[in-house]
Amino acid sequence: MADITTGWTFGEASEMDWSNVGPGVDLKMLAGADERGIALFKFAPGYEGTVHEHVEAEFSYILEGELISMGVTMKPGGAYAAAGGTTHDEFRTDTGCTLVSVFAVPSS
Repeated sequence: MADITTGWTFGEASEMDWSNVGPGVDLKMLAGADERGIALFKFAPGYEGTVHEHVEAEFSYILEGELISMGVTMKPGGAYAAAGGTTHDEFRTDTGCTLVSVFAVPSS
């Protein structure tokens, strides 16, 4: 019998440990396919990201806390989509926040 899950990856956030990926940033990489990933990010209170370019589109949804991105304050239920080729000038949280994000996974 053929494996019907070929080409699929599955992740269970409650079974994963947070990985620190930089000062004030923790990650749970949930799943990935076709050079895209879906992950949980947890940003510590006071975190401020550096200016960066989105080579490809990125989609994020706020689960907890508050995030200020490009002058827009978002709370749980807020989301943003950044088109490929855009520059992310402002990304910060005063309170800390957790979000889910879908993005292009950088090749190693």
